[in-house]
Amino acid sequence: MTIRIQVAVNIREDKKMVAFPEFEKRIGDILRRGLGPDDKEEMKRLLCADCQFFTPGEDEELECGCYRILARLIDKGHITLEQLADALK
Repeated sequence: MTIRIQVAVNIREDKKMVAFPEFEKRIGDILRRGLGPDDKEEMKRLLCADCQFFTPGEDEELECGCYRILARLIDKGHITLEQLADALK
């Protein structure tokens, strides 16, 4: 069985991601200082801030399936934050 996931991302001429402005704002600092394995809230803010279903301060204890999948892939080392940032450019 093959599952295809298609994401529409608008990219400006300067190659910056515009569909994920909050991710783009946070990722540089996180990559410079690192993200510890216990930084679950920081990870959630990074991955969820651009989601239309996430409301900071209200939904922070909820975890959707997409967040769980991405967090697990990152936690297990199957994908890095650098690879994720590169994929979104």
